[in-house]
Amino acid sequence: MKLAWKLTILFSIIFSLFIILFSYGYFVYTRSLVLSETKRELERVLISRGMMMGRGMGFQLGLRYSTYYIYSEILGIIQDPFNIGVVNKEGIVEKDQNYYFFIRRDDYVVGKDITSLITAINRLRRSILYTGFIGILISSFLGYLLSNRFLKPIREVIKTVKEIDAKKLKMRVKLPRQRDELWDLINTLNNMLEKVEKAYAMQEQFISDVSHELKTPLTNILGYVKMLKRWGKEDEKVLNESLDVIEDTAENMKNLIEVLLEMAKIQEKISKDEIDIEEFLHERIVYYERMYPEFHFALKIDSNTKIYSSKILLEILFNILVDNAVKNSLDRKVIELGFSKGMFFVKDYGRGIPESEKEKIFERFYKVDKSRSSEGYGLGLSLAKKICDVLNIKIDVESKENEGSTFYLKIL
Repeated sequence: MKLAWKLTILFSIIFSLFIILFSYGYFVYTRSLVLSETKRELERVLISRGMMMGRGMGFQLGLRYSTYYIYSEILGIIQDPFNIGVVNKEGIVEKDQNYYFFIRRDDYVVGKDITSLITAINRLRRSILYTGFIGILISSFLGYLLSNRFLKPIREVIKTVKEIDAKKLKMRVKLPRQRDELWDLINTLNNMLEKVEKAYAMQEQFISDVSHELKTPLTNILGYVKMLKRWGKEDEKVLNESLDVIEDTAENMKNLIEVLLEMAKIQEKISKDEIDIEEFLHERIVYYERMYPEFHFALKIDSNTKIYSSKILLEILFNILVDNAVKNSLDRKVIELGFSKGMFFVKDYGRGIPESEKEKIFERFYKVDKSRSSEGYGLGLSLAKKICDVLNIKIDVESKENEGSTFYLKIL
């Protein structure tokens, strides 16, 4: 069952209950009001005729009121215009489809014909029932129209969402003018679509990155495999050279895939720990001295302090910057790591970065050295920038060609 019909039925049930309760209450109130007024009228008859003061005077004067029934337990029936006989109780009495109302005071019973009033009350009841039934029909019709009108924006949302596919991820549902719950729903949906679009774009970018960067090493491997088939069995030098190249290329491909996977895995929400800066940098230098024994690593700290950040991501960040420094080094194989003026820094004495290239070094696959012989994939600094964004770190670089580069990391 559609939501519009559910809302219509629910609205009709609620309105029907309201009509029934209101009609019943109005009928009971009207009937009670009419009977109360009749009761007061009969009491006025008793008082005005003096029946409460003396039976004789009451008898003599009561005869003039031919429209009222009067009975006394001592004198009997004093007046009976309705030919109803002895009545010694209060309330409504029905006889021959006529209705009479009686009250009792001391020894006297006074009554009145209320058939016309009862008939009017019954007509009122029927009128209320007919009106209520018509009202229920009208309310059901209006409820259906209103539910369809209120649900129209939701139907448009459903229609728009059904049109969205992988080729139309930029589509968004139009926000209504009035800011209400429906506006919140559509805005939330649009935010979700934006996240889906970004996730899909990241997936496409990852596939594009892999395809772009793996094409050349795979071509090299295939070339050397063909060389091995042709000359490898006869020429040991060709065999060894080909195997070395294939091994190096495969290792480079493995490293490339690891970098790409790291870029795809970084999440916005990360756990942060307290990090002692001096201890952290000392651990990094010990690690780098084992990784790059031909380099000298210097530690420079002007003041030790502690920060709150992700140690794992910081390690990856320093690994990227140090690896970049190693790959761009010249004759002076010295790399400095430190913390000064509230900032980390990694300094090398390598080939440096041209001023015109500084703004581009954090782009994916961008390399200052365009030659394919240079090491690296152009992804390291892009990953570093992404890590900085996640950790809320500002990364800057100062560099001069053939003098070296210094990368600064300021935790915001």
